[in-house]
Amino acid sequence: MSLLPETSPTLEDRNKRVVIDFFRHVLEARNPAAAKDFVTDDYKQHCRHIPGGKDGLERYLRQIFGDAPPLPVKDEMTQPPVLLVAQNDVVVIAGYAPQPEPEAPNTLYDYFVFDAFRLRDGKLAEHWNSINKIAPPRHP
Repeated sequence: MSLLPETSPTLEDRNKRVVIDFFRHVLEARNPAAAKDFVTDDYKQHCRHIPGGKDGLERYLRQIFGDAPPLPVKDEMTQPPVLLVAQNDVVVIAGYAPQPEPEAPNTLYDYFVFDAFRLRDGKLAEHWNSINKIAPPRHP
């Protein structure tokens, strides 16, 4: 099942396709070298734990994926997003990633991961995500 329409794509549809292809070719295929095909030279990260720039992203992905060879690229995403929206040059994608329930062994709780990208000239130019360091709640 395709996530995008087969008719002439709008700017938003083209931008969604870039994000989906980035996930397929780089993240799901575990191929850091492919990142250069999807991001601008001045790619800006809004996540402190991921370095900025095309080279910074590739180095970060190499740390995560290690020296294993890339996996084959699949025709569709292995784990399709539960949400994929675009407005002008911004695309937001959300994935479902159930996590172990700390207080109930052998059960999972619903957890969703969000990524937002700003695109420029058909490439990812900025990135924000919802994965952050966990800290105890602070009460006012």
